[in-house]
Amino acid sequence: MEDAHIHLDDVHQTIPDLNQFKQLSFYGVYDGHGGTTSAELVEKLLHGNIFSTESFRNGNIPESISFGFKMTDKTIVDQANEQGWMNGSTAVVGIVANNKLYIGNIGDSEAILVSLDENGQAKPHNLTTPHKASDPVEKERIEKLGGHVFFGRVFGALAVSRAFGDSRYKQPKTSQDFVTAEPAHHEADLSPIYKYLVFACDGMWDVMNHQTAAELVHKFSQEGKDPTEAAQLLVQEALRKRTEDNVTVIVVYFTWNSDGASAASGSDAQAAATPAPPPAAAPSAEPQETAAQAPPADSSAQPQPAVAAETPKEETSSDAQSPPASQ
Repeated sequence: MEDAHIHLDDVHQTIPDLNQFKQLSFYGVYDGHGGTTSAELVEKLLHGNIFSTESFRNGNIPESISFGFKMTDKTIVDQANEQGWMNGSTAVVGIVANNKLYIGNIGDSEAILVSLDENGQAKPHNLTTPHKASDPVEKERIEKLGGHVFFGRVFGALAVSRAFGDSRYKQPKTSQDFVTAEPAHHEADLSPIYKYLVFACDGMWDVMNHQTAAELVHKFSQEGKDPTEAAQLLVQEALRKRTEDNVTVIVVYFTWNSDGASAASGSDAQAAATPAPPPAAAPSAEPQETAAQAPPADSSAQPQPAVAAETPKEETSSDAQSPPASQ
């Protein structure tokens, strides 16, 4: 598996001096390509880099997300150049702070917030902007820097246009950062109409649209499934639909109190489900969540994973062109 993920239901337990936020949670799905090192470093470094910024302590969370992404990418690129590896990772992160949700993403990992309408039907709200080299906006950005996109890939090789790592497409190896780690931002004010939050890598979204994912999570909840089981069932559904990539999913349940604040607790699981503890009674906005990953393909229950078109190894295209070197 090249994926990684993180969930911190209560950031105060990890970083106790962020007292300006009554409730603070952090979630992230990191989808590696070409190797595991970048995703592992993002899992280790990103949340700390975000929380340590002055912007975060001043309440400017979008700015802190951008700065945290930049700091993390610099560390990864520097290490990659020193050690001679060139893999990368997409990312989608979510921060819940005082009943407000902040999302940042690079690449093709996505997140949805799910509400229920007056008829009790699940409705997804897109919270991410996929970054693919085939997208006209991303293609124009790369070409303005002097780069090229052909076959829908950066220099004919990389399908995503924004990612951590991928040092062969960034300074100092190239003249420009043709692949960037600048995230897209989305925000949402949380209220009792919102019931669920789903993060997943492209291994799920390649075979499942937002509406289907929203309906399934609501169905699982109504059947009494906890977030661990819901995440595992989404992974199983993606495998049933014959996804050709690894799958990592985080599911968050919001349980709302009568005063309009949400409260819940969470756990995560990889392959084997771990039941989440009962919802907490504290009137904070702490969600109940879990993560599930598809395990390596060593059994007949799932297809043999392959490098998907959205996250190929750099050397997969014989027609790939090297980016211009820095002078």
